Amino acid sequence: MVCAVFHEALLRSRAVKGVDTLVDSKLTSLAVLLGLALSAPAFAQAQRPATNAQAQPAPGSVSQPDNTTASYGDWTYRCQQGVGTRVCEMVQTLVTNQQQRTPVALIAIGRPTRNEPYKLVVQVAPNVALGPNAGVRAALGEKDEGTLAVFQRCLPGGCFGEVNLTEDLLKRWRAYSEAGQLRYLDGAGRPVALPFSFRGFAAAAEALSREP
Repeated sequence: MVCAVFHEALLRSRAVKGVDTLVDSKLTSLAVLLGLALSAPAFAQAQRPATNAQAQPAPGSVSQPDNTTASYGDWTYRCQQGVGTRVCEMVQTLVTNQQQRTPVALIAIGRPTRNEPYKLVVQVAPNVALGPNAGVRAALGEKDEGTLAVFQRCLPGGCFGEVNLTEDLLKRWRAYSEAGQLRYLDGAGRPVALPFSFRGFAAAAEALSREP
């Protein structure tokens, strides 16, 4: 069962040691294990209900490249052409180690349209503590209080925390080069801290900002 394997991997990675980032061609299949239906970018999936049928382009519409993907350090930048819109995001998958490569969390940054603010979406195991303002904190190292991504929904494959990112915060993140942390409480109220990488973040964010 995916959820059981996912939860066991998360418990093994409760300490910072032994958790790595993964950026390669297997990202989509790993994200599926996380419970994401990656027919669209992750942050868009966190905001929209799933549908059983994929919409078809209107007759006479201009065809554009369906998908583009590029790697920037430990981040993957990817875009998907939808009906009348192009949705892009930068993502990082956290895994237990480079041998097992079992996913334990996913981070995505993007926005549905250019007029909307950038949004951070973090997916973690469904065994989390819930309540007022429960969520995941994305922090610049151990001493940073972090930015709270409040849980918006929990599915069998994981819980999604979301928060809008200000330009000031994105500027801080672009300038940061050390390891970050994802922090939250599991279902028993125990703290979980997962490291993530800022290597390549600035370049991926720059590519994201250039998207029309």
